[in-house]
Amino acid sequence: MLDTRHFREILDQFTVTSAIDVLLIAALIYATLRILSGTRAMTQLRGLLALFLVFVVLGRVLDLTVINYLVEHSVTALLVGVVIIFQPEIRRALDRLGRTGVSGWFRASDYAEVIEAVSRAAARMAAARHGGIIVIERETGLQDVIETGVPIDARVTAELLTSIFFPNSPLHDMAVVIREQRVVAAGCVLPLSANPDERSLGTRHRAALGITETTDALAVVVSEETGQISVALNGRLTHIPDERRLRAVLEWVLEPGAARGPQPVEEVRA
Repeated sequence: MLDTRHFREILDQFTVTSAIDVLLIAALIYATLRILSGTRAMTQLRGLLALFLVFVVLGRVLDLTVINYLVEHSVTALLVGVVIIFQPEIRRALDRLGRTGVSGWFRASDYAEVIEAVSRAAARMAAARHGGIIVIERETGLQDVIETGVPIDARVTAELLTSIFFPNSPLHDMAVVIREQRVVAAGCVLPLSANPDERSLGTRHRAALGITETTDALAVVVSEETGQISVALNGRLTHIPDERRLRAVLEWVLEPGAARGPQPVEEVRA
């Protein structure tokens, strides 16, 4: 039976200060989840929390003394472990806060400038037969990939992208990574696709498939041999016939609410 007296006592203790305290904690939790959602480390954290909950339930239900002792004294270690696991994401959050302020945590990324620059650059590279691979970070953090390349941290433009992939330039062989509206690194090494059916493809196309198999990133590839533009997403590769279609595909994927939908494209089959 509900103890109304005890319930009233709790409500009497709930003041304006308590409400502010709860709202601040809720905002902090929401901002943290927005920053960390979709990262590779988040998957590891889910597994760790699931394992922790299993131990908690088993310890309480079966009254396991040792398990209960370990659970009660492992919370601090778990918090320290979370900080270590999410170290790249924490650095990214602080950097974003410094550049955009608190509003940047709650504002969705604007890809219009990225879409325009990537579409123009890919079309120019395709016409000149200059190969290249451009990776656009979405929700899943790519810090481990970024750290394999050379830091750039410049506003994304078609001119910058085409100059990076100009033949014989020091960074033209590897990938460029775009985060929000900035080129954060060039010369980045990507994992190759583990799919045996894709081994007939070139190294750039296999790298584009590899990064999109393990993350939600989008990769635009320009073939040096044929000048063909392709887009990799979710471990699948599609041919794009021209700049207009590429822009439509990028809008459809990156800004689905504002796009009218891409023209049909042909999927690459090895």
